[in-house]
Amino acid sequence: MKKIEEFQKKYAEFFAERFIYSTAEVEKSEDKNIKKKQIASVLKAYKYLLDKPSDERLTLKDIKEIGDIVNFDSDTPEGFRRIEVNPGNKANFKPSDPRNILNDLNQLLMNYYYMWNEIDPFLKEAIFHISYMRIHPFEDGNKRSAKLITTINLLKEGLPPVIITKEDTDEYYEFINNSDYNGFAEFLKQRSNLEDNTMVGFYKIQENISPLDEVDNDSIKKILKKSVK
Repeated sequence: MKKIEEFQKKYAEFFAERFIYSTAEVEKSEDKNIKKKQIASVLKAYKYLLDKPSDERLTLKDIKEIGDIVNFDSDTPEGFRRIEVNPGNKANFKPSDPRNILNDLNQLLMNYYYMWNEIDPFLKEAIFHISYMRIHPFEDGNKRSAKLITTINLLKEGLPPVIITKEDTDEYYEFINNSDYNGFAEFLKQRSNLEDNTMVGFYKIQENISPLDEVDNDSIKKILKKSVK
């Protein structure tokens, strides 16, 4: 199990570049300096989550830290938001009242770790992600922090991570606006499956498995999907 955990960490580092540049591309700004800062801050937050031991649960402190890292060197105030915000042109939901953010996040974490353990992992992540986005805990950086958390959670479940691209924006917001947990779970599952073969190929390289060796890819996938908790 420890060997699988080590592999997942190596794969997460390999996956990071594609994830981070894709996440930065979704952001609205065309300013190259701002883009560079966004890339650097997302990478730092990614490493923060990745370095967190697998058996440690995500906390309010972690979420605040991720938000502060993602919004580093911007005009956004540190910590959870204290004002009402407009979540964007494509968003059609009202975020949590600032006075309720801590309670809403606490309840979300409680449900995630204590109430949803028996449900499909993609549905579990979909509910968390959509709920997090509708809470909208920060003045800025909510999409980036939500995608980071979902990506690392999938990796720590032994599942291929997901990249949500700029082209997915309209569909992504439809899931959030409609609280379509099942639809988003299926979307995450499909995108995760696309990453499956890349993950298997990376495993073969790490294990020095030759393309000429008769190794069943499905048996490797079963090994990699053993949860590390």
